[in-house]
Amino acid sequence: MFQLFLLLILGVDWASGYAIAGYCMSHGVSPYGYAFWQSFGPMILLLLVQLPSIKKIKVKINSVFIKYVMLSGLCGIVIPNLLMYIAVERVPSGLLTILSNTAPLLVYILALLYREERFHLIRSISILTGLVGVIMILGVGLQLNANIGGIWLLAALLIPFSYAFCAVYVAKFRPAHGNSLNYACGMLIVATLCNIPIVYLSHGFYSLHLNDFNSYLIILEILLSGCGYVLLFAIIRMVGSVYYTLVNIITALTGMIYGYFIFNQRYPDNIYIAIIIVLIAMSGLIITQRNTRNKHKI
Repeated sequence: MFQLFLLLILGVDWASGYAIAGYCMSHGVSPYGYAFWQSFGPMILLLLVQLPSIKKIKVKINSVFIKYVMLSGLCGIVIPNLLMYIAVERVPSGLLTILSNTAPLLVYILALLYREERFHLIRSISILTGLVGVIMILGVGLQLNANIGGIWLLAALLIPFSYAFCAVYVAKFRPAHGNSLNYACGMLIVATLCNIPIVYLSHGFYSLHLNDFNSYLIILEILLSGCGYVLLFAIIRMVGSVYYTLVNIITALTGMIYGYFIFNQRYPDNIYIAIIIVLIAMSGLIITQRNTRNKHKI
């Protein structure tokens, strides 16, 4: 029950990030500038949190740790965030949230490849069903190219690929030493180091100012992201990469609610049907995983 509560918090956290990004991108903030603050701010926040216990940190800074945080930072932050912040200017945030959170369909496939999961007929059917829903969303979106971002819907599919790889990698290759704070801070350092040259070359830096609503939203997102990245490592350690992906359903539903009520985003009926299909498929995938987990415990 506690794990489910944490998943709920993280899902709302991630969805709030999509909504905040959608607002900021449409009100003068560069995607690259926003991406910089979204990594640099939480990094500073987590470094400050760890300062009082710096002498007690038992993480070993070796090639294993560096590889772990580099891949986690690139696939969990840099690549998906840059894609999301660029795409959100062209795709409604609610719809982008749905596509970006189809990671459960991909996590199971990767878990099979890494031999963390066994073949399961119902889960495989769930994946195929979910892919049908994704194809429906893409088909309608491409027909409505002027209104729903067209080719950016295809680019948005790279986001869940990146998240799925990160979730499986974080679960399988977590080093024996260190804790969730250490790893979250490490991946944010990597993300910040990657974002610095990007924001410099693009001239996209956004200065924070008093009496600037965008600045307040960026600070709010820094706080949300700092908490979110720590929860990511903590939850995956508790429940594993596949059950963790329940957070994607919570994020997707919350994102749709934000899009509908805050941004007044409306879609054709076909897209709503496709979204329901995707959510049912992801739910089936995660429920069967939970049942299997319970059987193994018995």
